[in-house]
Amino acid sequence: MESERWATIRRLYEVEHLSERQIAERLHIHRRTVGRALEAIAAPPIRRQAPPRPLKLDPYKEVLARRLADYPELSAVKLLEELRRQGYPGSYTQLQRFIKGIRPPRKDVFLRLETVPGDQAQVDWANCGSIAIGNALRKLSCFVMVLSWSRMMYLEFTLSQTMSDFLTAHVRAFQFFGGIPKKILYENLKTVVLSRVGKDIRFHNTFLDFAGCHLFEPVPCNVRRANEKGIVENGIRYVRSSLLSGYDILDYTSLQRDTVAWRDEVANVRVHGTTHERPSDRWAHEKTLLQRIPDQPYDTTLPRSVKATSQAFIVFERNRYSVPWELGYKALILKASADDLRIFHNHDLVAHHRRSYEKFMTFELPEHRKGLLAKRRGAHAAKLTEAFQALGEPAKTYLQGMLACELHLPYHTAKLMELVARFGKTEVLGAIERALSFRAFGAPYIQNIIQQCRLRRGAPDLPPLALATKPEWGDITIDEHHLDIYDALFEKDNTG
Repeated sequence: MESERWATIRRLYEVEHLSERQIAERLHIHRRTVGRALEAIAAPPIRRQAPPRPLKLDPYKEVLARRLADYPELSAVKLLEELRRQGYPGSYTQLQRFIKGIRPPRKDVFLRLETVPGDQAQVDWANCGSIAIGNALRKLSCFVMVLSWSRMMYLEFTLSQTMSDFLTAHVRAFQFFGGIPKKILYENLKTVVLSRVGKDIRFHNTFLDFAGCHLFEPVPCNVRRANEKGIVENGIRYVRSSLLSGYDILDYTSLQRDTVAWRDEVANVRVHGTTHERPSDRWAHEKTLLQRIPDQPYDTTLPRSVKATSQAFIVFERNRYSVPWELGYKALILKASADDLRIFHNHDLVAHHRRSYEKFMTFELPEHRKGLLAKRRGAHAAKLTEAFQALGEPAKTYLQGMLACELHLPYHTAKLMELVARFGKTEVLGAIERALSFRAFGAPYIQNIIQQCRLRRGAPDLPPLALATKPEWGDITIDEHHLDIYDALFEKDNTG
């Protein structure tokens, strides 16, 4: 019995003169417990321990102890199989609990190894959460390579961990270090090791080609031996604690810029805790011993087969990119780098787009539709209607009004787009808003409103631009800039 409870019972009985029943009710205990406490005058009563019950495992404990002394690595499952053959009727849980109590905890002692300059680097990925790119949320990864002798670090952030990203980061790291180490140590990454059974390792063929071109030996760590690449592991921890801790990632571009500044101004010029020297100082010696980078650059944009859709687009990472209309339904080859996409047909480059990391976007180049508009009747009118609606909400409303008035839409949209080319988007939209207030629908109304407004302010009438010799130039669109800035400049001159 606890001393506190024993003292409380005696105080309630001797001082407050409560009965045993009242004490039991107040303390929510049995009356026999109160009686035992009152019988023990000098000290709390000692609770009698029940004799341990015999276990089904008891006859086998000595056998288990001998087996574990001879073979400490034996698993509980293996020992259970042996005891079952000897007649053990008990449970696996009982056996496992006993083994856990007698097996000494295993703690590996690691041997610290130092490499020679130029001999080794270590590589790994770090998962760093997610980052918003436009309308998409992309996983953020950090590629880290550290020269084992100097501790010189290269790192870059990527939006995926594909083979192309992996090889491109290697090439940039080699360029940063000014050479290539003889060996590079990896964990069992899928981009390096396809399968492994004991010491039988099957490397990824693409990665072996890359290693053969750059003359370094890939060395995978042993399974569950992350300590073997402790240098890069410590480097990743340093990236998390120094660069990323408390860092508010505004956008991907600023992250890349800040990473370069941190690498060059903090990480590689600090005094390293193990070498007690600055990595940049040791690297000045190590880079003279690195292998030379090949003169012929390695193409890390790996080809993949794609098929153009019926509308002559290819789909990549949920975005659509145009190809020449003649290649609809064709099998093509796509090469994607971190910045752009190149599309080939029969080894010829047929399309080049800037890569987008957003989702559900469409990227169409006007030259990919050249000739298709003339071939298909009505396509030109559809494109003009699409371009007219792209002017803004007033244009969309005006288009609906023309449809309700049963006007010949191809004619009027063509005339309205001619007015846009002649007078500019701003004047045409202003005239459209004025025409909507009068419910006046049709290209002649818009042209009349524009000419009246220009006449009132004394602006000259602009003749239509004729491009008879090059009709395809009429499809060229130029982003219009607001002209108020020029008016402000003239007002400044007049006041000065």
